[in-house]
Amino acid sequence: MADNKVTRTVTVTNHEGFHLRAASLVMNLARRFESHVSIAKGNHTEDAKDTPLQLVGLDAHQGDALVLRATGPDADKALEALAGLFASEFEETSDGSHEEVSQGQAAEEGMNENGPGG
Repeated sequence: MADNKVTRTVTVTNHEGFHLRAASLVMNLARRFESHVSIAKGNHTEDAKDTPLQLVGLDAHQGDALVLRATGPDADKALEALAGLFASEFEETSDGSHEEVSQGQAAEEGMNENGPGG
């Protein structure tokens, strides 16, 4: 079966825009899929699996539209998941803080309830 190519437009709706924590969430989610995933704003495109700093370079603010593109066997699922993350405003509350729903992220970064490494 040929690789699936999917494009989807999302809007940055959270107050803080597409900041470093949001970019980290996007990168970690994109890396769970086999498909190549990119994010574009205007003529600027970045690999969604690259570093969060590269993604922050898109300089996306509240109200900006971003184009998600995926190519690969799970492209549909990848963009559905990423669009859901954007729709959830990157799991942030109305005051800009984030909800504690990404417990796996702390484990991936070598953290536990006692702090770094232990």
